[in-house]
Amino acid sequence: MKSYEFLSESKKKHKKSKVKSDDFDDEMDTIVDPDEDNIPHILMQLRKALDVDGNYKIKFQDGSKHDIPHKVSKYFVSKYLTLKPADREEMQKMASKDIDGFKKALHQTFSPLSEPSIYEK
Repeated sequence: MKSYEFLSESKKKHKKSKVKSDDFDDEMDTIVDPDEDNIPHILMQLRKALDVDGNYKIKFQDGSKHDIPHKVSKYFVSKYLTLKPADREEMQKMASKDIDGFKKALHQTFSPLSEPSIYEK
């Protein structure tokens, strides 16, 4: 058998074995992103705002978007990193609700860590 005859026979076999599109009708027609409505973690949004020098609007749970000044973002992140994990969670919940909750979280007093974070070294 010559090589060109072998290639033509193999192409015929592959054409027969192709799957028809009717076999996949059970799959969803549209793919839905599960994180589409979720709001990213407030700390990640603030870090992104710091990376782009404040040219990023922070989205809160109430649906509003606000520009946070660079100094305020930096202060929030530094304060957040000095807190204990339970206080971090409380601060994050308070700050992510709306702009008023964010301002309240900035002025709230939490118990700081006894040692600096290992990530701050």
